[in-house]
Amino acid sequence: MPYAQTTDLQARYSNRDLTQLTTSDISAVGPDLAVLAQALADASVEIDSYLEARFTLPLSDPPAALNRLCCDIAIYRLQALTPLHDLEDARKRYEDAIKFLTQVNQGKLTLGLSADALEPPAAQAEAAVVGTNRSRVFTRGALHEY
Repeated sequence: MPYAQTTDLQARYSNRDLTQLTTSDISAVGPDLAVLAQALADASVEIDSYLEARFTLPLSDPPAALNRLCCDIAIYRLQALTPLHDLEDARKRYEDAIKFLTQVNQGKLTLGLSADALEPPAAQAEAAVVGTNRSRVFTRGALHEY
């Protein structure tokens, strides 16, 4: 399920810009909603690729920050396909979104989710098996530099 809907994009960006990004028909009066929906779905998949190592997906109640990040990534991807001059602004928003997601992936930032959604099921099962008196030799922190 996408982290943002076409109405979210329409609230953040002008109708003119969205129309230019989604259709080559000069007489079109509105954006191609199917193109917007696909861009948001693709952006959501990209976001999930960062989140799946730390969270159980799908998120039952995604934080609002993911809505904005999804919109920024979708717009960047749409603008990357067109010869518009404001690609640099979209690139900056995209790079900021990826930086944020990378920091979430590394545990430096959180999404503000409840504790039960923090680890994927495989990590929880592993923690139960490892929960003996022996300490682990190979951990993420110990192998961080490798």
